[in-house]
Amino acid sequence: MQYSFLMMVTLYLVTMSLQAKEEINLAQNDEWARNFMLANLEFTLLHEFGHAFIEEFKPPVLGMEEDAADRFAIIAMMKAREYESAEKTIPWLFSVAGGWYTEWELKEEVKGKIDYWDNHNLEIQRFHNIVCLIFGSNADVLEDLMDTEFLPFERAMTCDYEYKQALHAVNWLQNNYSQKSDKALNTQSVTVVYEQPREGQNKMVFELLQNFPVAETWAQRLSRRFTFLRPIRIEFENCASVFSAYWHAPTASVTVCYELLVHFMQMAEYRRQHSSRACGIPVLRKYLGDSLNCH
Repeated sequence: MQYSFLMMVTLYLVTMSLQAKEEINLAQNDEWARNFMLANLEFTLLHEFGHAFIEEFKPPVLGMEEDAADRFAIIAMMKAREYESAEKTIPWLFSVAGGWYTEWELKEEVKGKIDYWDNHNLEIQRFHNIVCLIFGSNADVLEDLMDTEFLPFERAMTCDYEYKQALHAVNWLQNNYSQKSDKALNTQSVTVVYEQPREGQNKMVFELLQNFPVAETWAQRLSRRFTFLRPIRIEFENCASVFSAYWHAPTASVTVCYELLVHFMQMAEYRRQHSSRACGIPVLRKYLGDSLNCH
């Protein structure tokens, strides 16, 4: 799962802190917040499908499953955009990295407990791992990111190798478990269902999902590309105060809470209001400056 139980509790505390500290206006026409939420939703879905692939296909996994799921997610996002311009791709991918950076900052603000025993990396480690993969795939475009606080020189030296290693693993997965027949290509093995959202912010993100069908797009792509052993459902639900996203093997379902998507939009506004570090790096200011209101 992307979020452990203790991480979900921290998410709840962080969200309460966000709401208490500053008035955050969530609006459908806020392009930055919308794209930040959609990019993090895409990563979340693909992270959970990384768990699904491991559960369903039983490929060899060396290392932590959570790391493998993160790598699968970010590489799949890159492959889906390999023909798009850097001006579109870089902000989308850095929205995911920025999400983990923001989680780390907010956890520090509420003095959240750090669980070193957890099977998830720390949020700041996930941030650096994702930045390294983005850099490894775009080193010529992001050369000036090297030797900054976001990508120390020592780590940058391994990013090309890390990216190629992760790309090879995802390609291997697709080559070994891809669709084999024309009939299978026309089978929608991954479907999307929505619980009726509660009024307010849940309904707002639900309406955004209808206009920007990230889940349906990936359901179609995954159905076309992989031979799943059983149908898989992506379910959007109203959740209690503790919210998350998770793969549930017994029901072959990926569940995403509307509240998690609201949290992503709140993080986008926080990131925009606390952007001095990113704005201080010229290459990030080039690609993210307008969104982050860099001056």
